[in-house]
Amino acid sequence: MKIAIGVATNRFIKPKTALSLLRLIAHSKHDYYFIVSTKGYNTSENRNYIAAQAVKNNCAYLFFADDDMIFPPDTLDRLLAHNKDIVGGVYNTKYEVQSPVIEYLDEKSETEPFKCGAIGTGCLLIKCDVFRKIPQIWFNYEWNDNGSVKMSHDWLFCHKAKEYGYDIWADPTILVQHIGLKEY
Repeated sequence: MKIAIGVATNRFIKPKTALSLLRLIAHSKHDYYFIVSTKGYNTSENRNYIAAQAVKNNCAYLFFADDDMIFPPDTLDRLLAHNKDIVGGVYNTKYEVQSPVIEYLDEKSETEPFKCGAIGTGCLLIKCDVFRKIPQIWFNYEWNDNGSVKMSHDWLFCHKAKEYGYDIWADPTILVQHIGLKEY
């Protein structure tokens, strides 16, 4: 099975993230296709490029990892084991006042995967068939009149996927960390 690993970045990949990715591929034996997109003006451009390349190269899945994330070596295997179209690890923002990067629905669990409204793309596994069924543009921003972001690309993607009948799943058992001034 061919899995694309996509990192969208306009800066550099944190060394701990690179080490996390190396440990992930050493742990899981799959056919990998790496895509590091650095040319877009914003993250959504890079994510759209990565998704298009994953589809073009006949990948079964796309695993998005942000350039500032740390996750266990078995993350990919655990996400694949759920056999969901869209499933991600839950992580917090990288600020002093933290909040989970997830839109909760009614159900929530600390020990089992659960459906959510949206989840961050920092640690997200998507079956490439999703991109084949949902028309582009997959990732985009919604802007306020003053130019600030009203809704981020990951939320818009999840909401669009739900419009096309896909469920969004979260696995709260995977320890995903977000690198900021410290690891959150």
